[in-house]
Amino acid sequence: MNEPLIDPAAAGEKMMCRPEVLLDVAATLEEDLESRLEAARYNMPDLWGAPGSWDIAQEYAHTVSRARLATEDSLEFVLAQVQRVIADLRGTANAVRDADQRAAGAAPRTG
Repeated sequence: MNEPLIDPAAAGEKMMCRPEVLLDVAATLEEDLESRLEAARYNMPDLWGAPGSWDIAQEYAHTVSRARLATEDSLEFVLAQVQRVIADLRGTANAVRDADQRAAGAAPRTG
């Protein structure tokens, strides 16, 4: 586990942020988690029609189909949340960099 840069008990109103760390976390989430969630959405098996024509089998197929749709909806929700976290991490990192540049008297970052 990484040790904190500042002891929270002694920090007072001090705050430190390392933009490169936030960007690294965002990149890792994007590469690992986001890509896996995207792949999972499109790799779910569709079992419709597989059970045959018996009443019980058809009801099972309907249940599986509803479960599949619910799982797809859940994956879309989780993916949207992960994408929001990634955007927030990048936004925070860019805001910190801009503030550091303004504090140093440099022109703010463009693009």
